[in-house]
Amino acid sequence: MDKVFVIGDIHGCYSLLEAILTKWNPIEEQLVFLGDYLDRGPDSLKVIQKVMELCQDYDVVTLSGNHERLFLGWLEKPEELSEYYFNPKVGGAATIQSFYNDPNWNIALNNFSVKELTAKIQKEQGKIVEFVKGLRRFYLWGPFLFVHAGISSLVENFRDTKEEDFYWIREEFYNVPHKAKEIIVFGHTPTVLLNEDKSSNVWLSPCQKKLGIDGGGAIFERGQLHGVVFTKDSREITIHSVGLSSDLTTNTLELDL
Repeated sequence: MDKVFVIGDIHGCYSLLEAILTKWNPIEEQLVFLGDYLDRGPDSLKVIQKVMELCQDYDVVTLSGNHERLFLGWLEKPEELSEYYFNPKVGGAATIQSFYNDPNWNIALNNFSVKELTAKIQKEQGKIVEFVKGLRRFYLWGPFLFVHAGISSLVENFRDTKEEDFYWIREEFYNVPHKAKEIIVFGHTPTVLLNEDKSSNVWLSPCQKKLGIDGGGAIFERGQLHGVVFTKDSREITIHSVGLSSDLTTNTLELDL
């Protein structure tokens, strides 16, 4: 397709995902997700089920974020990682809670050992676990490289980036120009932390080769979920944005390609 529609970090905010998807044209636009479907927000299960449903109906590109890596790591080593994964800042407890459609079920109160809990999830949510295991690291489309967190700024071939950096890298990537030729479109680091005005708008780096689209919709009071449309051989991108406290808006931005 000559267009891609890229969605940033969702973090269990199903209502925001639904709103953004009303702007996606499946006939013209390749849908790309940058990862972090899970944790923090209340509807991780609904989000991941929706993404899986879209993958069945369309050719969708689904990347992994660091939170999917955390989820898989917790399933493997629950006794070691539960304290960290269930920390409110990480938000794993919200994901597990979403697996149980019962407001009276509480991860803190029910008498499951974490080993029993992970065994139960592996058995009852096996399709979801396998889907998460199969998520991609990156997607290359023309001059644009879509990744969750970023790449090593020191490598000329982005594929030489350490695997974990695709999911986790922060300052070492966004604070300096990178040597690879691609324009990097990434999530992971909320743009509130990147924009000088502390807004949750899409962030364009001074070098014009990095585009941050994690609007922090599940974290910050004025956060947003962004869906960004790129068109082949065009410098103009279209940005659809919605927040828990803000209506759906559409803006354009011209890149210096």
